[in-house]
Amino acid sequence: MRTKSLLLAAVLGVATVASSLAQVFSVNIVGYINKALPVGFSMVANQLNATPDNKVTTLFTAAAVEGMTIYKFNAATGGYVNVAFVDGVWEGDATMTLNPGEGAFVYTPAAATATFVGEVQLVSSVPVPAGFSILSSVIPQKAALDTGLGMPVGEGDTVYQYNPATGGYTQNAFVDGVWEGAGGGAAPQPDVAEAFFYRNAGAAKTWDRTFTVN
Repeated sequence: MRTKSLLLAAVLGVATVASSLAQVFSVNIVGYINKALPVGFSMVANQLNATPDNKVTTLFTAAAVEGMTIYKFNAATGGYVNVAFVDGVWEGDATMTLNPGEGAFVYTPAAATATFVGEVQLVSSVPVPAGFSILSSVIPQKAALDTGLGMPVGEGDTVYQYNPATGGYTQNAFVDGVWEGAGGGAAPQPDVAEAFFYRNAGAAKTWDRTFTVN
């Protein structure tokens, strides 16, 4: 079905469509998201498939300031790989990607704004390994992680959301069929372009979702 990009963006309520000022019709949802990066660390997600790719050097160069560093967690090793903007060039793992569903820490010595431009991925399957990983919603939508965003939450699973203002985490765990923790019983609701730590207390699984616009 061919639908105006502007109408699709209105339904999502998150990504402002770049072509909204023109009479452009598309079978895809294309838009942009502005993500404020405060001084210090924040956990960031790219929720749009960019062109030509989702490499960090593609996504962050326009926002880069001297010393900006992106740290991507490796669930298999429990460590990080990083790439930094130094003397006008990227140093480190310049092949690093940040695909929808993934997340990373971004450190910046000066406040900046990252603008993600691309296409919304309507059908997704995100691996959720046992133990800790950094994840994000593939769809740029703020909603309850389980009932709204479709995460298959299991007993003992825990969500850790980083607070740049305090340098700490808000924690919510799924115990005996209900959420317990900072949300006072409410499910965590990650913001648009926000990544989070997820501790999967069970076996590896996938976070599958098909998003439809009616």
